[in-house]
Amino acid sequence: MKKTIFTLAILISLSMCFSCSTLKGWVSHDSKKAETQQQIHRESTYVPTKEDYIQDLQQILKNEIKSAMATDKNYVYRKKPYFWKNYSIYNNTEGPFDINIQETDSKSKPYIAKVELSKTIYYTKLHNTKRDAEEDTNLIRSIGKETLTYEMRNGRWTKIGSIFVPEQTEKKVGDSWVVLKEEEIQKEQSEEPKQGWFDRIRSWIF
Repeated sequence: MKKTIFTLAILISLSMCFSCSTLKGWVSHDSKKAETQQQIHRESTYVPTKEDYIQDLQQILKNEIKSAMATDKNYVYRKKPYFWKNYSIYNNTEGPFDINIQETDSKSKPYIAKVELSKTIYYTKLHNTKRDAEEDTNLIRSIGKETLTYEMRNGRWTKIGSIFVPEQTEKKVGDSWVVLKEEEIQKEQSEEPKQGWFDRIRSWIF
């Protein structure tokens, strides 16, 4: 009899232990599930602020500049009937960038932003053959400001425009850069008196 009572006591104790463990597991599982649901709810109801959009654009600019700086400097561009080489250098590659952001009355396009960057473009004159362009090491550079325009569309920044305004154009002579005047630039190649090569390449690159 005593043995039976002892056995029953052990079974009851084990049953209570398993019940507590299972209950604890359920409580823990339900608690984690509730926390996850609350986090999803917070994320789904969070409305980005103007500062959030500015930070997003800062990162976009950084990525675009790094991509531009990684361009092959010896790559030959083609636009009939000419060939030439060009690449760009930005003074500020890491930011932060000075962003001028304005609100609009549109719900789908709530913001428009403009960014002005200091930029230098290096390029060769136009050539009639790809080989001549590849062998040309006589670079001209234009130093100026590039203005990029972005528009917020459905929560994403979209570039809608880019304008480069050269402030100074130089040609390398020996180890020095010499400032060129407009008429000197046109004399670099006088194949087309009505529209010089610089006007053409400026319209394509700038």
